[in-house]
Amino acid sequence: MSIEKLKKDDYIHGGTQKDFYDENQREACRCPLCDADDYTILGTERGLSVVKCNSCKLIYTNPRANNAQENYFGDADTFYNEARLIFKGKKVHHRDRNYEYEVKKIKKYKNGGKLLDVGTNMGFFLRKAREAGFETEGVEPSPALAKIATENWGLKIHNSFLEQATLPENNYDVITLIDVFEHVTNPKELLKKNYSLLKSDGIMAIKVPNGDYNHFKMKLGQLTGKDKKMDIWDCYEHVVHYTPATFSKMAESCGYKIKKCFIPLPIHSPVWANLVGHYYQYPSPVILDWKRILLRNIFYHLGKIELVLRGKTRFGLDLMFIIEKKQ
Repeated sequence: MSIEKLKKDDYIHGGTQKDFYDENQREACRCPLCDADDYTILGTERGLSVVKCNSCKLIYTNPRANNAQENYFGDADTFYNEARLIFKGKKVHHRDRNYEYEVKKIKKYKNGGKLLDVGTNMGFFLRKAREAGFETEGVEPSPALAKIATENWGLKIHNSFLEQATLPENNYDVITLIDVFEHVTNPKELLKKNYSLLKSDGIMAIKVPNGDYNHFKMKLGQLTGKDKKMDIWDCYEHVVHYTPATFSKMAESCGYKIKKCFIPLPIHSPVWANLVGHYYQYPSPVILDWKRILLRNIFYHLGKIELVLRGKTRFGLDLMFIIEKKQ
């Protein structure tokens, strides 16, 4: 069987994502930041559109997939199989270096205390935070993922969306959303909930894909004729696409101020799905994907320089923010 056919027909994944969303599987929405309904379409993927608000300039998916926040309400056995060698201690997770780096950054601002991780998934980030000395607990709405994180790492996980979770107010030194906030359809509601949970001197660490980079990548794809073959925005699950400017507006509208914005290490996703039709979460050999790994590393360093010089960046693939309550 050819690799192309394998990728198209036989890719096994644990989530509920679809190759195409018809009109019954998508929903229109207003701008999550300013509630305007005036926008410019930037591009389309899988029957969904990425737009820019003409009022506040936030980039978001509209229409978006129905129940996009439930994309990981999938099969527990399939999810477990993606990472079974990691759970058995035979492989490392492909993002371990990223998680260790991000925890190290957080510890510059809070060296310990109670840490709440929102959108814990299977617990890979949270276990690294625990190893670094934090008193940890997580919130994960997917029953399958919450069960896996609890049973395999012994983590304390609340199986709920954050807004419905019963948690003590003014209790947490650190709240983290690592590769989660872009999935949230009601970002203001979530930020306000976190505000009530965070101690007065607490911090929140939020990591998101860089909307400026994705816009740049889309334009480059259009110039080369490759944009139709690329999931540039991952808009089947990413419903808001933040830039440094629009994230700052979102945070400040909910009573926060930006303490630090930086470019985290690039993620080098494994390419097993292209070869064997299954997404395994441990690293694949560099030789199989060396060109993209090299480009990501180049963009990482360019992005760091550009962010310092311009306060924004087209080259940084992701952004990480440390924010705190306004005093």
